Formats: sequence, structure tokens, C-alpha cells
Amino acid sequence: MQNNQRSAAPVEDMQAGQINLSGRVAMITGGGRGIGATISLVLAQAGADVVINYNTSEQESKRIKDKIEAAGGRAAVLAADVGDTAQCAALVHQAEELFGQVDILVSNAGIGQPHKIVDTPDEEWERVMNVNARATLALARQLLPGMIERQFGRFVSISSNIAVYGRGGGSFATYAAAKAALIALTKGIAHEGAPYVTANSICPGPTSRELAEDRTTPIQIQPDQARNWLGIPILISRTGAAEDIAHAVSFFASEAAQYVTGQTLHVSGGMFMP
Repeated sequence: MQNNQRSAAPVEDMQAGQINLSGRVAMITGGGRGIGATISLVLAQAGADVVINYNTSEQESKRIKDKIEAAGGRAAVLAADVGDTAQCAALVHQAEELFGQVDILVSNAGIGQPHKIVDTPDEEWERVMNVNARATLALARQLLPGMIERQFGRFVSISSNIAVYGRGGGSFATYAAAKAALIALTKGIAHEGAPYVTANSICPGPTSRELAEDRTTPIQIQPDQARNWLGIPILISRTGAAEDIAHAVSFFASEAAQYVTGQTLHVSGGMFMP
């Protein structure tokens, strides 16, 4: 009988306080600006080769690529509307042609518009669900078989606190529903990818950088709101930074998190405690 158990990574192989992603290839959807840009930079700093996906932010994405390469890293910029399943398949194919494989998928691209439920057209529902949730399904279909065969893979999904809490400073029911679906899908990936592929979600609270790939941000916070948002105290007493999210992503992407899967981490300064 085959033994599928993995040994924990030896402590001596890890540098204290550092994440080492050398030899790994990470794809970040919406990776050229906002939180996604910071994730791209942080994963590159950890040693990963980085695939920066964008839909409309070509120049911003190229600037992030230039920063990575100037620091001695490797990066590529690939255009794709991840709300389109055919483009998702093409995106993976291009990435694998460039780097051989994709080891880490960060599902960061997201869109959302404030509309009351009674005013939400079907087209908007479908578009928000496609970009925020179905994109990860389409990419996982392409990536999971190879990850399982290589016995390593990481899925990190950027969801949102409002997917669980339900409040986002406006009428964002569609966005919240899509991000909740993303959490559930990520747990499904954790089941199907086990034991070698892990999948986890991150729920940012209010941050000082835009969440949405197309700049339609469901959560915007002003400096005077940093200690309290919608009547909910933020225990750390500051607005979240993109780096707070990116460092959580780098942990989930690493060997240090090999025993963590199917989890949802709230990075919100203590604003939300499930």
C-alpha cells in the first residue's frame, strides 16, 4: 500500500522568520495593482518566479514586472480576462510554456459594484460571479492535475470579510455572495487536492489599497475611520495595508503551511472574530 503521508519540513531547512519560495512558480490574478501588486512583489522577494495576470492594467503590471526583474527575480506579464473560462485555460498554457509549471495560484482578481438586490441585473450577477468565483474553478481545472502529479500545489484565494459578515459599507450583496462562493470552492479544492495540494482563503478587512482589479472597490476607508468601521472596532487601530495581506499569502504558499488547508484566515486587525 502506498504511503501518502508527508514528513514535516525540517526546522533546519527553514530560515527563522523567512519564507523561501525558491524554485516555485506563482500566478497572481489581478497581480499588477492594488493588493495584487504587493502580493506579486512579496512572493518574488521570497524567491518565486511570478506570473502577473491582468485584464486592463497593462502598464501597472509591467512596472511590477520591472521592479521584480530589477531586484534579480523572474516575472512575466500575461493578459487574460479570468471571467472567461477559455481565457483561463489559455493563461495557464502560456504560463506553463514560459516557466514549465505553476505551483501556486493566488486568486486575487475581483470586481463589485454597489447595487441593491432589486436593482441588480442578471448580467452583473453573472459577471461578478464569473470573475470572483468561477475563475478559480476554471484555473483549478487546469492546474490541479499537474499539482497532484508533482505532489505540490498551493491555492490561496483572496475573499473578503463581508463574505462572512455581510456588511461592506453599501449594497454589495452580489460581491459578498461571490466571495462566499469562493471560500466554499476553495474548501472543495482542499478536499480534492489532498494530501499534496493545500487550499486556503484570506478575508481582508478594510485596507488602504484597492481590492478590485478594475478599481470598483467595495470597501474604502478614510483615516479617521481606522479605529472603527461600520460601528465595529478594529482592535489594531489602523487601516490594513496591502503588505498585511501579502505576507499571509506568502505563508500559505510556503512549506511552512503544509499542514494548513481548507482554512479561512481573517486579516482584519481583529475587526472580525468568527
